[in-house]
Amino acid sequence: MKLRKLSTAVLAVLMCFSAVEGCSPTPGNGETSSSGRATIRLATWAGSEESKELQKIIDKLNSKSTSYKIVQESNPADYDTRIKTQLSGSSGPDVFWVSAQNASQLATRGAMLDITDYLKKSSNEAAKTSDYIGTTLNTFTVNNKIYGLPWCEQPVIMYYNKDLFDKLKVAEPTDSWDWNTFVEDAKKLTIDKNGKHYGESGFNKSQIVQWGTSLNGWPPVQMFIWQNNGDVISEDMKNCPIDTKEAIGGFKFYANLLNSPLVPTQQEIKDHGFDQMFKDGQVAMFMGGAADSLETQVKFNCEVSVVPAGPTGTKATFGDEDGMAINANTKNKDEAFKAFIDLTEAIQEWKVMPPRKSMNSLTVLDKQHLNRAKSMPEIEKSMSFARQYRYYDNYADWDDIFNKEIMDKIINGNDTNVESLVKSAKADLVSKLKK
Repeated sequence: MKLRKLSTAVLAVLMCFSAVEGCSPTPGNGETSSSGRATIRLATWAGSEESKELQKIIDKLNSKSTSYKIVQESNPADYDTRIKTQLSGSSGPDVFWVSAQNASQLATRGAMLDITDYLKKSSNEAAKTSDYIGTTLNTFTVNNKIYGLPWCEQPVIMYYNKDLFDKLKVAEPTDSWDWNTFVEDAKKLTIDKNGKHYGESGFNKSQIVQWGTSLNGWPPVQMFIWQNNGDVISEDMKNCPIDTKEAIGGFKFYANLLNSPLVPTQQEIKDHGFDQMFKDGQVAMFMGGAADSLETQVKFNCEVSVVPAGPTGTKATFGDEDGMAINANTKNKDEAFKAFIDLTEAIQEWKVMPPRKSMNSLTVLDKQHLNRAKSMPEIEKSMSFARQYRYYDNYADWDDIFNKEIMDKIINGNDTNVESLVKSAKADLVSKLKK
């Protein structure tokens, strides 16, 4: 899940971060420490638990290297805004995580180091550009130059509480389930404090204790639009067909589901935690990224399935791609690259799914992720119909308008008048397309 997109900047946190960054004795920007190794500052959006896992990887790399020492700086709150501000100055990190939404824009603006020649000279397996799956490398390529590498291409999958399904005698999801099946299951799994199901006589929607599913802007509405054979940016990048009947159908399904008793209110989600409500057994079905590995974090029997298909059987899921890049202004480019490429390979082994062909077989994945072997077949199926956004150098600005003028009003304003929202936003969105 891209929880960082749901976070808001907190002034006190920003001030604290700036103060620490301004007076810290730790060398940065590739400077050499007293140990003779270059200190490579790494910026990430990792939360507390993810940061701990990442630190174990970093510690292992640092123990082996005689030329660099990676120092992790994880600050998930308002990460995208912060990293852009840092990169525009001289105090930014040497290496940083970058989302697919921002990669092209940062590369075009000169914030990311061109690593094309470094990759050609490197013997690291992660440097073999021919090993990357499909279009995953395109996200970090501008004018045939490579400015970063992906470390994860995770499809959205369905995590579900098998114990609740069994208790309520609800059939488990199959490869053939669609919107209708999904909604019917969600109704059966939504219960008030008196044990009444949604749609049953006497059901009290103000006293729900268990919900069928959950939404809060994640997963993205585009996934449902694709499932309904629509799109938000045309293939030729010249139009935003958000007002077609297919796109409107996807928007409406999303808006109606989000504003129904089948989903907790946004306030309830904020109070109890988005994925935490699933972990606590309050939500029966949860659409999360494959890298979230929620089935390994709960006490109940949790299974994984592909997300439901659209009403005509179209299968599509969002392939959420993340990567890493080097600050173009780092003072020690050679050591920054060594740290970057070693860390990229290590994270690719850590995260699901890795964006490389050689790592995408069940044999390899099962060996690397023993505790998730049962889920891997469903994740691999999801990869086969995962789609990305149509990224370009101004995509972040387009996405900002899309969220502010449409999605925020649907999610936080409870606005289900989709036709009016897309009509109002379309001109602004088209104006931000690649010219």
